[in-house]
Amino acid sequence: MAPRPDIAAGGERSSPGDWLRVETLSLAEVVLAILRAQRKAPMATAAAIVREKHDEGILVRVRLLEGTPPLAGDPGVQEAPGSLIAAFVTVHLGQELLDAFGEKDVIILK
Repeated sequence: MAPRPDIAAGGERSSPGDWLRVETLSLAEVVLAILRAQRKAPMATAAAIVREKHDEGILVRVRLLEGTPPLAGDPGVQEAPGSLIAAFVTVHLGQELLDAFGEKDVIILK
């Protein structure tokens, strides 16, 4: 599933209308969103994948970050310089994505 073009273009909007709804979100879908957006963001040095509980299930936001990436446990991940490239609402996370998150709610890919 591809992120919506208006989000992938670098807009920071993330309202329910911008979220891509999927039954099960896989790690492959997240990686594909990052790879597609990377071409348009040559200054990106890392990606942040943030999971949040939501009324409709789980909200997963994917951001490309610029500069020195924060640590995964840093509460400032949401404010780090960069752009939102995808937001997914899902009922389930695929096993690989669950394993990658573990007990954390943030993954930083460098």
